[in-house]
Amino acid sequence: MDIIVIIIANTIAYGVPLLLVALAGMFSERSGVVNIALEGIMIFGSLFGALFLTSNLMGTDYAIAHPQFMVLVAMLISAILGTLFSLLLGYAAINLKADQVISGTALNIFAPAFAVILAWAVQGQGITDIPLPDSISLTSDWFGIASANLPDWLDTLLNKKMYLTTPLSFVILAISYVTLYKTKFGLRLRACGEHPQAADSVGIKVLRMRYIGVAISGFLAGIGGFAFVMASSDSIFTGQVAGYGFLALAVMIFGNWKPGRILFAAFFFSFFKTISALSTDAQLASIFPTFNLESPENLYKMLPYLITLVVLAFTSKQSRAPKAEGIPYDPGKR
Repeated sequence: MDIIVIIIANTIAYGVPLLLVALAGMFSERSGVVNIALEGIMIFGSLFGALFLTSNLMGTDYAIAHPQFMVLVAMLISAILGTLFSLLLGYAAINLKADQVISGTALNIFAPAFAVILAWAVQGQGITDIPLPDSISLTSDWFGIASANLPDWLDTLLNKKMYLTTPLSFVILAISYVTLYKTKFGLRLRACGEHPQAADSVGIKVLRMRYIGVAISGFLAGIGGFAFVMASSDSIFTGQVAGYGFLALAVMIFGNWKPGRILFAAFFFSFFKTISALSTDAQLASIFPTFNLESPENLYKMLPYLITLVVLAFTSKQSRAPKAEGIPYDPGKR
């Protein structure tokens, strides 16, 4: 039972950033802009959120008394900086009509280099890692439940790998579904990604809608990057997000650009990420088969990405991407 609960707790923790970042990619691509820069946006946004949580402000009486409010502020900072960073992609893809894959790749290369330089400037030469304070975790007390009154399995779920981003991610998922399918804005956004010329003919500002789609994408990817740092080993910002931005793209494709399916895909992939992470735990590694290998942990580290390749190989033909994604909008084309 203990190992099952630990797997569930870690699957939720690892699945939340995947869910948020995959939703981020969905909004951008639904508007017609391919957002390869999710990895870079995660790094850029989470960098400033981590710096905030390690600033002198965290030593104030208010911060000590209200740690989750400070986490919420850090999350908002990550979201805003992620939005601003994503607008670079928007300008290149929408105004300059540059190749969206190349533009996103350039931002992915820029973000980790910038993170290292800024981290060194703030903390000192050679110090890239930014450890977050222990107070970022949610506990059962936050829910108004005393830990002593909980059964062991529920205590594990509520007091280990539980962060403010976890309940917030499900709220964002619900808002994303309603926005995309139950509002005029969502209909217009989807129209811009399917047939922008038809959308323009009925008065929809295609370029504006695409900018909004990219901005929403940056906002959610910034939160997703911050969620990744909190859920990572020892909650340390290291200047990279272990390919989570690209894994989120796979989640988005497997989820067929639909919020409900993205939820399933995110936790499907995070399950294998959890197995990969637990296989290197000194206390738990013995329960995993070794396959007669000297270093089986290396095989388990490959598992999430290997599963990604296999799943995409079998499901990509059934995926239906927005028809106009990646194509710069030309008002004169009909």
